[in-house]
Amino acid sequence: MADRPFIRIGKRCLGLIRRHRTACGAAVGTVLVIMGILVVLGPMSWWVAGGTVRDLHGKDRADALNAVRQTVLAAVAGVSVLLGLGYTARTYQLSRRGQVTERFSRSVGQLSSGKPEERLGGIYGLEHVMAESAQDHATVVGVLSAFVHTNARRPGTPPLPSGSRDAVPPRAVPAWGTEPPADIKAAVEVLARRPQREEAGRIDLRSTELAGLPLRSFDFHARPRLSRALLTWADLSRADLRGADLSGAILTGADLRHSFLARSCLDNALMAEADLRGALLGEATLLGTDLSGADLRDAEGLTARQLAAAVIDEETRLPSGLASDPWVTARLVACRAWRTQGQRDAHTPPPPTPFAG
Repeated sequence: MADRPFIRIGKRCLGLIRRHRTACGAAVGTVLVIMGILVVLGPMSWWVAGGTVRDLHGKDRADALNAVRQTVLAAVAGVSVLLGLGYTARTYQLSRRGQVTERFSRSVGQLSSGKPEERLGGIYGLEHVMAESAQDHATVVGVLSAFVHTNARRPGTPPLPSGSRDAVPPRAVPAWGTEPPADIKAAVEVLARRPQREEAGRIDLRSTELAGLPLRSFDFHARPRLSRALLTWADLSRADLRGADLSGAILTGADLRHSFLARSCLDNALMAEADLRGALLGEATLLGTDLSGADLRDAEGLTARQLAAAVIDEETRLPSGLASDPWVTARLVACRAWRTQGQRDAHTPPPPTPFAG
């Protein structure tokens, strides 16, 4: 029972420490700093000085020891500054990461808003996140692709294989001036001007309703890019894609009737079974473009030189003036030989057919 006063004193001390936690912490910190300085000026300085200084006497030893202490203090101060800079940089990175995460979450939440202006704000907010954070690039691209894919879903079913397409009445081409809703258009524009970074996957815009989409190169600071995008069975009729980069895109079965593709890059794009009737193709590049079974009747600006670099077959429907062109006929023979030799699975199209005239 005699130890109870000590227990009461201990509890009072703990209470005082808890009530004055900040002051106690500062006091402990001050004591530790003083102890550290004493260690640096005492044992550490003597250890660094070594036997050479210890063998000196009188004023010479005092001067040499002071020089050693100044050197050690400068070194410790330098290390402290570096540690402080590292801590500050780490704190800044964590703070910035937290801000990016907060902005990302807020922008994604805006996409589900019933107000168009809030959805637009969310889309442009995600663009800022993607521009500032390479780490979030793929995530933002996936979110925007899913937004377009979900809210601009093309109705109906995919067209029938080649040979039976005429059994299905084609959809009417939309009127001039038709465009996707503002939020869908903004999301595709953001995807088209995304930063140039390595991407493991493709932008998924399959089976989307994008009729009349304006994606002209002269409306962008850099060439709009939908390269390697998945646009299978997408409705791009009357879309204005002049100068756009669609290289490597998959446009199988896509509706591109009366679309503007002048000066666009369609190199290595897969456009099998695509409907390009009435499309404007002047100066478009078609190097390695797979037009197997594509419908190019009434396409404007298309030349034999362009087709001589593409992949065509007997099911490819060409304008009447090009179907009988000797250069196009030679290209068809070269593509047939390429398929016969089993090279199609090598993903390397036959080289452009030279003019034989």
